Amino acid sequence: MPGGSQRCILLRAYPQGMPRASDFELVERALSSPGVGEVLVETSFLSMDPAPRMRMNPTAREPPPLSLGDVVLGRGVGTVRESRHADYQAGDIVAGELGWQEYAVLPGAQLRKVDPTRGPIQAALGVLGPSGTTAWCLVNAAAKVRPGETVVVAAAAGSVGSIAIQLARNIGTRTIGIVGSDKQAAFVRDRLGADAVVNYQSQTLAADLAAAAPNGVNVFLDSVGGALHNAVMEQIAVHARIIAFGYISAYNTQGAPPAEYGRIFRVIHRRAELRGFLIADFVAHFGDAQRELVELLVAGGIINEEHTVDGLEQAPSAFAALFTGDPIGKQLVRIPSQ
Repeated sequence: MPGGSQRCILLRAYPQGMPRASDFELVERALSSPGVGEVLVETSFLSMDPAPRMRMNPTAREPPPLSLGDVVLGRGVGTVRESRHADYQAGDIVAGELGWQEYAVLPGAQLRKVDPTRGPIQAALGVLGPSGTTAWCLVNAAAKVRPGETVVVAAAAGSVGSIAIQLARNIGTRTIGIVGSDKQAAFVRDRLGADAVVNYQSQTLAADLAAAAPNGVNVFLDSVGGALHNAVMEQIAVHARIIAFGYISAYNTQGAPPAEYGRIFRVIHRRAELRGFLIADFVAHFGDAQRELVELLVAGGIINEEHTVDGLEQAPSAFAALFTGDPIGKQLVRIPSQ
């Protein structure tokens, strides 16, 4: 509580390539009190997501880079311990950009309440939070997936991809998951029910994609970019829709990211739609997304896969594993109550 101290993790150095433990520093700091309109939140879970890696680059433009010594960015869910905002009281469960720290003081306007009766509170960071909402908006609002289409999902074992491929499957499509390991392939095929799985590290990637999508790809949900993007572009069908919502293949490159992310001539020749996706453009759909996702989760129509490690000190290694391991589902760090 205010007057005491807390632990937090700071950005110590800008990663050179893959993030390492030495790029971060665990420190103890005085615990602040909330000001007018602010809320003090005790963090229970942190979400491990690749996007903050883009801001660990001193040349980043939009969004701007983190400064050395800043608390590392990260979504979290926790309990209100003290409030000076009319909409929140002690004991409320909330989610927001809490950062890699045991406690966070934030304006109430930057938080959202979490209903613990809908499921485990950490689901507010995954299937019932940004990951699930992003997946729903990709499938239903951006790509407008239709029954009978062939849908390819990159990073299909990840927090967004694993939900997107299930939503597409439920619509009645042929789903193809792109993965990076045999472990991920088994999960996407056996647990998520994908019709086909392709390992992007295969020496026969082009042939594997052609065999999985003999009639071409109607919808490609791409969070990877780079060589994988180019390979799938060779298989796009007439009037295909390609939704680019990330380029994780370039997050750990040094210097400017690769300039070429696809064979644009095929987009023109096949009259495909190549669209950039930012979840902020789909706020109007959030209510529909939440209602359907809650219904699916309660009814067992969607699998919520999570991997949790314990202790704030584990955040750097859990974050690095997003890029160097073969993560499955939502990656979380649980922080024991202080």
